[in-house]
Amino acid sequence: MKVFLIKLLLVFLLFYGMLFLLQTFIDSKLQNSTSSTYLDWNLLMNGKINAPLVFLGNSRTEAHFDPEIIEKNTGIKSYNLGVAGSSLAIEQIRWNSYLVQNKPPKIVVQNIDLYALTDKPIAEKNQYLPYYHNAVLFHELQKIDNSVLYEKYVPMSKYRGYIVKLYEELSGSKSGKTPVIKKKGYQKHHSTWNSDFAKMKKEIGGKREKYSVIELNSQLNVLKKIIADCDRIHAQLILVWTPQYFELNAFQEPTLREMKNKMKQIALENKNVVFWDFTNNPLNFDKKYFYNSFHMNDVGSAILPAIFRFA
Repeated sequence: MKVFLIKLLLVFLLFYGMLFLLQTFIDSKLQNSTSSTYLDWNLLMNGKINAPLVFLGNSRTEAHFDPEIIEKNTGIKSYNLGVAGSSLAIEQIRWNSYLVQNKPPKIVVQNIDLYALTDKPIAEKNQYLPYYHNAVLFHELQKIDNSVLYEKYVPMSKYRGYIVKLYEELSGSKSGKTPVIKKKGYQKHHSTWNSDFAKMKKEIGGKREKYSVIELNSQLNVLKKIIADCDRIHAQLILVWTPQYFELNAFQEPTLREMKNKMKQIALENKNVVFWDFTNNPLNFDKKYFYNSFHMNDVGSAILPAIFRFA
């Protein structure tokens, strides 16, 4: 029996070792990938961004802030750190990792919207998987997803459910899909107005959207941490509610108005914080600047920097 248990243990250790080596190989390949999924992360983790001006937030950040245009207008080197599908809490994974690996920025532009101010599950979790060795990223990720603890110690378990994506990344195959191209974290959208807003109105039956006070307060507490971070690194924090199609505003009231008033109050109470509200800007009333009610296309994002004035 003892011999059998020893052999069983040896088989287990051999199997564990093989999986560990396979995972190490995959992690290494992805940590050197230049694909849209991993390039920004790899530059960040290797301390190669170091921009004096950074943009934080979700897909609205990705789509609305073009660093190349902003640099031409302001002369300030900038980088878009937006992560699609992120609440303020989820964006902390990238923000805190950035602060550890790169020089602190002088100006931080934080996207604010009602999507960012409500709790969200982690979107596209595969983007974080090669970096579990990074203590800051792992700590922030574990706050939101408890499964990462055993994923760190059970080789290859973190890649379960992502085999197809993994194959595409390692082989360079995208199954005929048009590859996503990002420049300095900015994702340009050439699309014109689509049917997303019509579908949303149909789904909610014309009623106003309801938002959880608990979730809003939770995300506002995260915003306090961002404000404290900016105060600590002596960076100006600009809270920006970028344009959204005007018809969407009505569905988000009265919470939209309440949160905008909250941002104004936060700016008044913190000397390093300002709030820019573009929800009533003329851009909001023309569909040619949007591909849906929540996101501007490349036509809109090209115009937006002209109304920015960075100190």
